[in-house]
Amino acid sequence: MPNVRRSRQAARHPAALVLSAVAAVLLVAACGSSSSGSSASGSASGGSKLSAADQAGLAKAQAFLAKAMTRPTQITNTVKIAKPIPKGKTVDFITCGATPECTQEGQLVEEADNLLGWKTVILNNDGSTQQWKANFNQVVRTKPAAVLFTGIPVAVYQSDAAAMKKNGTFVSVCCVTDPAGSSTGIGYSIDDPAQVGPVGGAQAAFVAADSKDTADSLIVSLPALPILDNGVTDYKAGMASYCPTCKVSELGIALSNIATAPATIVAYVRSHPDVKYVVAATDGLTVGLPAALKAAGLSDVKIVGQGATPTNLQYMHSGDQAADVAFPYYEVMWAMVNAAAEHEAGVPVTPSVAPPLWVLTPSNAPSTSKPFPIVPGYEAQFKALWGLG
Repeated sequence: MPNVRRSRQAARHPAALVLSAVAAVLLVAACGSSSSGSSASGSASGGSKLSAADQAGLAKAQAFLAKAMTRPTQITNTVKIAKPIPKGKTVDFITCGATPECTQEGQLVEEADNLLGWKTVILNNDGSTQQWKANFNQVVRTKPAAVLFTGIPVAVYQSDAAAMKKNGTFVSVCCVTDPAGSSTGIGYSIDDPAQVGPVGGAQAAFVAADSKDTADSLIVSLPALPILDNGVTDYKAGMASYCPTCKVSELGIALSNIATAPATIVAYVRSHPDVKYVVAATDGLTVGLPAALKAAGLSDVKIVGQGATPTNLQYMHSGDQAADVAFPYYEVMWAMVNAAAEHEAGVPVTPSVAPPLWVLTPSNAPSTSKPFPIVPGYEAQFKALWGLG
């Protein structure tokens, strides 16, 4: 929903998404300068001032980035569906809200469904629990073959779960903290808490490598969204590994205050001048932040995001954001459809694996105002799994 989609209870995407839009949008150059790109992949030469542990961590961070900054070429779904996939099925997609990021997800699901000869019904809403519940009530009435959604916690539709199961409606989700299984009624879940860990770790690797293990950082999140809090934990763990002596501070922003997040972040950084990196658990928190930092005269503070909205891509290309972790919209949405296809074909549903990871900097970030795939050949690879040639 990164982006927040993003209650992501909703995160990476669907948290990154919902929040982006709520914030006025909502997955190497310096913020306010253009000197950060080269150091992220430079030699582990922090100098004699670095401890042995820091030097070892810096080398690990640089090795990680050398791989993570290379655009992936393979989707992580690898099991071909061995039986025919029936056509003529109907799939409902419940959006995580009214934001562009949330609504675009349904469009990506529809593209995949069209290839399978399926009909997609997109159920729109304003992101409120009340309207989500109304959407699930409709799912129960119309009995689609599958329902897909991102970032909506099981507590919202628990009262409808038994009816959906009775109707044979397969539940395929992304970006929730609720586990798949009989207790939740979820048949497939991707980008779950265990899989979003690499995102926080990737942000930590960038900060360590870019600063050569010399900078303190601030990780900013939305405590109301549990999966984003996972990202905070993962970032801190990554920094402990890559830069043991670097200090990490935390700042929580209330969901209702996301529009004023830039001012809150600036106030914190002003009172903590050693902080040179602001790391966002979702890019919804970064909208407007470059301008706020500049206005405060904080030209040496760099931004590292997660979710890579078109706004953040623009920030990177203008030198206002140092790095981002892309959200794999296409790969995640199509993986959810793939699970539904396995179910309809009568084969075991393959457990999800973490989607592809891609760290973006000004040197490799796409120039686009639309969602973009992480894997350029994703469509052909999914078609091969579906026997479509």
